[in-house]
Amino acid sequence: MAGEALGLIEVRGMLGAVVAADAALKAANVTLLNIEPVKAGLRTVQLNGDVGAIRAAVDAAVAAVADLDCYLASHVIARVDEQTKRIYGAIQVPQKEIIKEDEESVQEIEEVQAIELIQEEIAPSQTTENLVQVDEIEDSLDTTFTREELEKMRVVKLREIAYRTEGISLTKKQIKFGNKQTLIDALLKK
Repeated sequence: MAGEALGLIEVRGMLGAVVAADAALKAANVTLLNIEPVKAGLRTVQLNGDVGAIRAAVDAAVAAVADLDCYLASHVIARVDEQTKRIYGAIQVPQKEIIKEDEESVQEIEEVQAIELIQEEIAPSQTTENLVQVDEIEDSLDTTFTREELEKMRVVKLREIAYRTEGISLTKKQIKFGNKQTLIDALLKK
């Protein structure tokens, strides 16, 4: 086609891209090729059609996204060369195919879903008598640490230990905002 053109509109965010594409498609007889992410947050709306239609569509899209404060740039390339068409021609979004399901496969799926599950009664384990509560184990753990062990720990772990430790000289607020050295000193003084 001799009158074919490419319209590019660059905006910030997906919202701006959708608004630009919507306004452009409603304004003129153009085709949306792609909404391509350029980099973090930037999108380029690519339109295809006749030169006059592309100019009108790009102008309408720019006017629509100007209110959103997301417009960056726009450009119309009239009479696109064949080599340039190859660049954006490979980017076109493939059309989704509609797959028709025949009724036999749907019935087979329904039959498989209708199969009842066999429930087995599980006998209680005899080892439950030997279980000890986790809280009792934690209480019996040795909670004394050396300075070297505490310095190897992360601040998050030190805060957990400080919250669980009774008789620590820090308030909860001081534990929450305390740095590593403050927490280590308080844990060693307890």
